[in-house]
Amino acid sequence: MGWTSRRTRAVFLTALMMLVLTPTSGAQSEANSVLDERMSIIDLSPNQDTTVQVETGANTSVLLSWSCGACTVFVDDTPTHITTTDHGASMLSVHVEESEILDINLSSTSAESMTLMMLRNINNDELYALRPSPETAVVSAQLRTCLKPTDCIDSTTEGLTSQSSDTVGEIALHTGEVHVSEDQHLVFNASQGDTLEWQWLTTTHAVQLQIYHQTSTEEVLLNDPHASNSMFSQIGQTTATAAYWTAPDDGRFVARISTDDAHAIWGALAFMHPHRPVDSLVGLNLTEGVQVLGHANTTSPFDWSEVEALKVEANGGDVEISVDQLLDGAWVEGAPSILQDGDSITVFPYPDVSVGRLHVVNTSVFSLNVNLEGFSDADGLEAPSYLPQNLETENASWPVMNLSAAASGELTLAVHDTTDTYRIVVNGWEDSIHFVQFVVDGEIDGLELQLWDIDQTTSETLATDITRPIGDQLKIGLQVGRGTHYLQIRFQNASEATPHLWGEDVEPRSYVLQPSYSLIDEGEEPWFPPSDDAVYWGNIARWFMGILFLLPVLYLGVHVQRSRSYAASVAEKKQRLAWYTSRLDSGESNVKQARTDMAKALHAVAQLAWQDGLEAWGPKRLEHRTEDVALAVWSVDERLANREGAWPIVVGVHVINGTWDLAALRFDAPEGEPYEVVHVEPRFLFQGEEVFLDTMGPGHRTYLLVELSGTAAQVDLELNGRMDGEPFAARIPESLVRSESTS
Repeated sequence: MGWTSRRTRAVFLTALMMLVLTPTSGAQSEANSVLDERMSIIDLSPNQDTTVQVETGANTSVLLSWSCGACTVFVDDTPTHITTTDHGASMLSVHVEESEILDINLSSTSAESMTLMMLRNINNDELYALRPSPETAVVSAQLRTCLKPTDCIDSTTEGLTSQSSDTVGEIALHTGEVHVSEDQHLVFNASQGDTLEWQWLTTTHAVQLQIYHQTSTEEVLLNDPHASNSMFSQIGQTTATAAYWTAPDDGRFVARISTDDAHAIWGALAFMHPHRPVDSLVGLNLTEGVQVLGHANTTSPFDWSEVEALKVEANGGDVEISVDQLLDGAWVEGAPSILQDGDSITVFPYPDVSVGRLHVVNTSVFSLNVNLEGFSDADGLEAPSYLPQNLETENASWPVMNLSAAASGELTLAVHDTTDTYRIVVNGWEDSIHFVQFVVDGEIDGLELQLWDIDQTTSETLATDITRPIGDQLKIGLQVGRGTHYLQIRFQNASEATPHLWGEDVEPRSYVLQPSYSLIDEGEEPWFPPSDDAVYWGNIARWFMGILFLLPVLYLGVHVQRSRSYAASVAEKKQRLAWYTSRLDSGESNVKQARTDMAKALHAVAQLAWQDGLEAWGPKRLEHRTEDVALAVWSVDERLANREGAWPIVVGVHVINGTWDLAALRFDAPEGEPYEVVHVEPRFLFQGEEVFLDTMGPGHRTYLLVELSGTAAQVDLELNGRMDGEPFAARIPESLVRSESTS
């Protein structure tokens, strides 16, 4: 019994779980969403209701139109203040007498995306039942103003109608309910040349639109009324249907909306395009192409040259244009042309043209692709059809052929260009001989070449040759001298090649000239005597450069003379070290001045004879002399040391015989702590207790101020190095005692 109970409970739980997991077959409703967009795309699931809500005010209407495959739209009109009316299979209007949030039920038998257009709060508050007279002041309706065409037109899409946002509050949107017994009117302010654009969005019945233009005194009915069919919706239309009117004067547009049916609900978009009398293309790169976009009419000036053709192509509709050219300060007007959608026209410039202007007239909306196509020959020039009269003629307009590179050109038959003449410049010495040859690549039927060898003195033709195609080849060659010569490519019969009128768009004859060059005789190298100016300025330059080279010598001489004079003054003043001490003691000189003077004295005393130098420093010294070298040492007042506590001494070295290299002075403390060299004047390398000297030859004399750091009571001095390549040393037998130094 217990087992049966457990089995029954398990079966019950299993069945309950399967029931929960099994989907129900009835319709399910998704969460409601408030619809704020004029145009919405809603995804529908099969057999599943989707509800959207629309807020609308009292005594207004809501107009719905949609596009789908198998969908239905339902609005509950059970409340007495809601009235729904079907207008065909894909349009529904709802009128409410009280403020309401309408539930709109959407469903489909298959999965699809539904496009829904919704216009709400439709009433006639901003509409006038009677058309105002020209002198009557009324409130102008709002509309979207497109300051630039690109603000509203997307030229990449099909058609040139203006685009608007899909929000319900878009100022371009206008709605209303019109009755057969009462027309409706909208007023839009406009200036002369402004263009009004009107697009029907949706209408429940056929509606007609007429546009009046009013000034303060008169009214004119403009042509081209714009009608909308019954149950029309812009949904599913490839491009929007638009109509345009241009204001003939400053004033206002009055839109009259009427219907022949009892009642019609409508929605439309209105745009205002301010007049742009000039749309300048000056400074733009027209060779890459630019777009001219606008309404009614405009004038576009642009830079133009005589070697560029203007090509204008219409996109999006028919356009009436003309092209003027500026010649010698005066405008030459072009003939008007009407371009069909997709057609193009090519306008060739007159010679010496500098500026052009493109006129667009009598066109509601237009889009033009404008670009310049060059037809120049080499060097960006249009090759002339004739030779210059002589060598004195300015020939800059004749393009120069590069004898080492191919040149392309064309015979522009549209402007009756049947001959191109090129300049050939050959560089070389006098009496040199050169061979030039040219081969034409391209279509050569009916062409010929001519080459001239020109005398560079008389401008006469020394030789010429004319060739025509032989088989499938056209080439010419000629021996020429140095200088300027000419090559011409032309049609054999110019009149047969140009049976058309000037300026007609005719296919040009393009070609490529392949040059080759060889030197036959290099001639004689020229020599030219210098001119008087060259001689005059050459002499000045030589004197100037010579003086510049002598300045260092002069400076050196002055410096040596000053050094000798100073050395003589030092020699006259004996016992100079004692003199420094006495000046420091008396305050006549400070330490800095004494150091500076002593540094100069070291150089000056070195120029004196060895004995004179010894006397110049004073008697307080150690001295040692051999057959080859002499050494002397003086103690210096320690107040002249650069480092505090250092022991300054002066060392003199005089080489009598031989040449010393790798020489070094060594200061050896025989007792106590070794000394260290901390400063040397003049600046020689030092390390530890050694000072390294330069190479010294016979008669060389040098004096050094060496500062030693240490505590030993005395120091020995020796000179080590190589003399004439052999190791050599000299040592003063006595030690210099520090306690005996002047302090």
